[in-house]
Amino acid sequence: MALKNPSLILYGYNIDVSNQYIDFQNSSGGPILTAVLEQGNFSLSDLISNIVSALGVQDAVNTYTVTADRTIAGGTQNRVTISTNGIYLKILFGSGPNAAASVASTIGFLESDYSGHTTYTGAMTSGISIQPTYTGYNWVAPTRNRKLFGAVNVSAAGVKQAIVFQLQQFFEVEFRYETESRVDAIWQPFMDWAAQQFDLEFTPDITQPETFYNCTLESTESDDTGLGWMMSEMLPEYPFLYQTGKLKFRIILIPPTFINPVA
Repeated sequence: MALKNPSLILYGYNIDVSNQYIDFQNSSGGPILTAVLEQGNFSLSDLISNIVSALGVQDAVNTYTVTADRTIAGGTQNRVTISTNGIYLKILFGSGPNAAASVASTIGFLESDYSGHTTYTGAMTSGISIQPTYTGYNWVAPTRNRKLFGAVNVSAAGVKQAIVFQLQQFFEVEFRYETESRVDAIWQPFMDWAAQQFDLEFTPDITQPETFYNCTLESTESDDTGLGWMMSEMLPEYPFLYQTGKLKFRIILIPPTFINPVA
């Protein structure tokens, strides 16, 4: 079946030495604390967990909450909010000792200090997003695409038993009618990211942004392992327009846990 509304793909949250810090204060005039994010490639959901963990390592007294508003601009923007249950929070994205290597721009914040409140929201969307030209084709929802991972044994008496480790969910979708310029500028960077098995998020219907899947690329029409991809020209009917072929994604059921050293 085809999806009824446009979809959104969100990816590109890479953390390394150039953007892994959040300098902040939890009291007026108090010491500057530095949250050190775990390095790696993340989905937005994973990065949010990463930030919460890093802030908590530096301040075990207060609780920090990081959320994403996925409803802005008709479901096409994803703005991050950082808040605390404490009475003071100043985020030093502009003047902190590690401001030059802060996560500010990655999560949509300005490279400026944020003060005067205990909740702050980014000024722009975070990550890299793709809104395909047309709605997705050949959609198979994860409720209809599942596999049990485990082992099956047959005893000498002929009794068949299964040891099940996990029920894994998948979904499939295909996109068509993409121009050459969009393939080169938009799809190629995304497919290269996905083929490396980095996490990403897929929102099937941007009019329902609360429904999204944290996932990895399982396979493509040209590669069963998901390590390769090819967008083919829609010949002979539609020259210069391209299609992804069937893309299969594996849903990540358990978010990672980040344990960071104290800076």
